Amino acid sequence: MAKKNVELASGRKIELKEMSVDEVDFCQDIAQIVYNEEGEVSTVRGVSKSRTAWIRRGLAGGDFKDFSLDMKGFAGDSVIKELNEAEKNELMQLIQGYQNMGE
Repeated sequence: MAKKNVELASGRKIELKEMSVDEVDFCQDIAQIVYNEEGEVSTVRGVSKSRTAWIRRGLAGGDFKDFSLDMKGFAGDSVIKELNEAEKNELMQLIQGYQNMGE
């Protein structure tokens, strides 16, 4: 699968990887939107789980103290724990954008 190098606003260099359609579907299906009786969004559940799933599956490498992939080829906990909240949010958006969804 293809890879792409990007730099986060923090200056951390990251390598993204192209995900399979099944991996993208898995990540998209995690978040749940709950509507109230008026049909308005009342709650969104699973946002953090979804973000972590995108990062695990879409991260191929980068500036980390101890970058490693598990047996499935996903980024390990130690890698994700090095990222602050702003980096996680930015990285998830970059990973999603790299998947060429809707093109």
